[in-house]
Amino acid sequence: MFRKITTRGYFLLLIFLTSSVLYVQGQTYATTVSSQNEVDLSANAIDGDLNTHATIRANSGLVAGLGSYSGNLDLAYPSDLPSNTTSYVRLETQDDILSSLLGGSLGGLLSDVVGVLLIGNQEFSVSASYDNVVVVESSSSSVDAFSTDEARVVIDANGDFYVAMTPTSVYNTIGISNRTGSLIGLNQTKNLEVAAVYYGDAEEPCGSPSYTSFDGHGISLDLLGLGGAGVTDPESAIDGDSGTYSKLGLGILNVAADIEQTFYFNEVQDATNTFYIQLSVDPSLVSLGVLNALTVTGQNGSNAPVFSSDLSSLISLDLLGLLQNGDTATIGFQSPEPINRLTLTLSSLLGVDIEQHLNIYEVFAGPEAPTLNIDAEGAYICEGSTIDLTASVANGSGVELRWYDAADGGNLLATTSSGGTFTTPVLTEDTTYYVASGRIGCAQESPRTEALIHVEDIPTAADITITGNEGSICSSNDVVLVPNSSIDGDFSWYFDANMVSEITDGTVSGGASYQIDGNDRLIISGLTEAGGPYTYYTALTTSRAACQNAPGDLQSVTVDVVDYDKNVTITSVVTKTLDDLISIFDGNNTTTVSGTVSGDVNTGEIVSLLINGQQFDGVVQADSSFEISVDALDLVSDADGIIETIIDNGICLGNDEILIELPDLSLDNLLQVFCRTELATVADIELGDDDLVLFDSLDALVQVDADTPLADGDVYFAGILGIPASVLARVAVTVQINDVPEPTTTSELQEFCDSLSPTVADIQVNEANVVFYDSAAGGSMIDPSTPLADGGRYYVAAVENGCESSSRLRIMVSLTEDDFEAITLDGESEDACLNTAYTYVTQSGKNNYGWEVTGGTITDGGTATDDFVTVEWTEEQDNSLTVSYEDASGCNPNKSMVLDVNVTSCGMVLGEEFCLKVYNEFSPNNDGFNEVFKVQCIEDYSNTLEIYNRNGNLVYKTADYRNTWTGIANVNGVLSSGDHLPSGTYYYVINIPELERNLVGWLQLAR
Repeated sequence: MFRKITTRGYFLLLIFLTSSVLYVQGQTYATTVSSQNEVDLSANAIDGDLNTHATIRANSGLVAGLGSYSGNLDLAYPSDLPSNTTSYVRLETQDDILSSLLGGSLGGLLSDVVGVLLIGNQEFSVSASYDNVVVVESSSSSVDAFSTDEARVVIDANGDFYVAMTPTSVYNTIGISNRTGSLIGLNQTKNLEVAAVYYGDAEEPCGSPSYTSFDGHGISLDLLGLGGAGVTDPESAIDGDSGTYSKLGLGILNVAADIEQTFYFNEVQDATNTFYIQLSVDPSLVSLGVLNALTVTGQNGSNAPVFSSDLSSLISLDLLGLLQNGDTATIGFQSPEPINRLTLTLSSLLGVDIEQHLNIYEVFAGPEAPTLNIDAEGAYICEGSTIDLTASVANGSGVELRWYDAADGGNLLATTSSGGTFTTPVLTEDTTYYVASGRIGCAQESPRTEALIHVEDIPTAADITITGNEGSICSSNDVVLVPNSSIDGDFSWYFDANMVSEITDGTVSGGASYQIDGNDRLIISGLTEAGGPYTYYTALTTSRAACQNAPGDLQSVTVDVVDYDKNVTITSVVTKTLDDLISIFDGNNTTTVSGTVSGDVNTGEIVSLLINGQQFDGVVQADSSFEISVDALDLVSDADGIIETIIDNGICLGNDEILIELPDLSLDNLLQVFCRTELATVADIELGDDDLVLFDSLDALVQVDADTPLADGDVYFAGILGIPASVLARVAVTVQINDVPEPTTTSELQEFCDSLSPTVADIQVNEANVVFYDSAAGGSMIDPSTPLADGGRYYVAAVENGCESSSRLRIMVSLTEDDFEAITLDGESEDACLNTAYTYVTQSGKNNYGWEVTGGTITDGGTATDDFVTVEWTEEQDNSLTVSYEDASGCNPNKSMVLDVNVTSCGMVLGEEFCLKVYNEFSPNNDGFNEVFKVQCIEDYSNTLEIYNRNGNLVYKTADYRNTWTGIANVNGVLSSGDHLPSGTYYYVINIPELERNLVGWLQLAR
């Protein structure tokens, strides 16, 4: 049955009931009982009153199910509901199974822990249907029952349970059924109470979620039962009470797991709202990094998350300190887009032997933390005054600002609207106020913003000292009155103690002129002895709160003037070199200041040097010179670099100045450029002087470690260790690191033909200037002419302005063997006859043939589509035929070859079918070439050969000639047999009986 109202919970319930009037107004209830069975008071389920209920009964019956029954109640809306509309079913089971189902996918495990059966005792189902057709249904007896966005058990701030049904299609009826399981005893009745079914957004005036649920992953029964895993009192995180909390825990475990709690807002919270999570966690878990394991996720319904972030990125140092101390922290954040659901997930920390849990005190949406009209350092006011404090938020509608006197708890001092003014009471000491924003009428509020008020004392005369009137002052000298105070501020001067007559810069009074310099010194000229003594007054105005001395409480100074004209001139310049400075700061801290004095001065007068707040004295010598030992550290540390010099004759003072000249550092290279690949360090910065070192700031006392890596844009300051920058100004050195982009390519896996003998230079990259290496880092540079290796890895770095890219492009190389037939060219090449046509043939079926002839003319074929060419040879020397074509079957598509052709003058030829051809020229000179008279294929025929000279005389005769004649006569006549015939023209006659032909022609014999 529904939860009983106790005295302790009455006040909270009263608040809930009071605000529920508006809550109900935003909801639409099911108004018709379309079907019922075994239901008592069914009308209570459609009366719009969550405090009344209908009861669905179920009974196990007698033996063998005799008399058993189940109940159902179908409630219909007055109209169809669009898809993804959430209906809430307010119900209560007789067995406590809803608390287990609240855990989503953990429901079955949770029921085992508490000893409640989800299957076997009381079971129920909830469905959504459209015109009696069920579109979604979930049953308590199913695996992972009510653990999806379509059907989920949720709980509200009062601990009441609901089934949230969100069908993904149109529906108009919600059905609820109650039944008993198989393990229940005989004649047992189980009741299911249904208060209402409704949809629609209820108002959330205080920004708290309306419902919550939890889930987990990787959690075992042992962890839930004994290990402390799970969620305890989840509703306490949405009850508006920061004193209660939901405990989200994983226990002690060493496996990957997570536990999460989800918070559901009825209204979509837009991006102007700030979400707040109040939580605490064991400080030891904070040190172990639990904030990185805590994730907050925002969604709008079941849509994809709008954002997801771990808490470590959302938390400030102040909040981190609170958690480290075990205190409660309120973490605020905004969503980039509207959402209505937040999920806080705790993931397990592995290897941790302490219980992992956190306490969630409150989750709500509200206005952002206020912004003050004063900065974080605070405001400064004078003692005994008040201050107006103003705070505001971005969207101040319906928001109030609450002013407190403590960071937590404390007293509520005032309530203002956004932009309103809170006036403090009169303050006499430093005071801190705090302001938070909240919706009007709601207890939830943002974290408090601190307003620190510093109260300053009003200066008194005792806070001020004045120098410059220590003795009588000659009328010829200016009176210089110097005010000082330990309080930071500005001085003003007056002629009277009540601050009526102020002295300003340029005031002229009584014949005297008054000047006030940038240090608030009062400089007076034109005073006379007759008008003295003179009294002046000064007040101090503090720099931060502008507090000023009260009238009558000013510091005074009296000046005596003596009529005397003392004018002096000092000739001296103090110059220190860089070596002088090094010596001084090495401990040699005594030096001298010398010069000469002219004017109204006598031997023996006192010369006083005012250096860095110290006075050093000497006397004027007979030659008008002086030499005074001074502290060298004071000399080089003097703030304005000027020595104020006073000549004192015992009556009046003469004044002049001596300039202190100190060296300046000079560096030639103020911008030093390095390559990223150099991995340069501070030690690589060139300073040009061994005494110079580098600092990371103008006032650093320790030099930068020489091994410090350089980064682009770094600025270091060159100086000398031990010499402060106020003495020797440091010089800024800027570092520029050039990082060349990694080269690019059209393919990181490149294939080459082995037959082309490819080299490293053939690797394709898009950049012109590159170098090749044998490893991704370091390694050796590879010569571009190096042959490529099959399976090789080559690393390419781009080069710009002398720098290489810090990352190298890897190219994988594979070499492919040619797998096509070799190119050939068939035809006569050894014994071609002049002025004779021959046909040459290459591979067929190729593309883009190319033919080129040297020493001949193409008579047939030879086009881009012809695999043959017919050539008539017209020259006897340097003859060749070139063919090329494209062969797609191989790795190198472009193929070509050159065929050299030997062409000679030929005699009678019977035709290619007889294979007989006479070669008309031979040279039997023992050079091994063309030594015999040759007749092609003569050995295939019986024959007789006769050779005649040009006079017709027979000189050689033989039968069955076999290409053996070397030009020697074998017939006696003009010459004797065995004589070598002389060079010249001869004639042959070859008789071939088989062919019934005589071959007749000329031949040329050349010795």
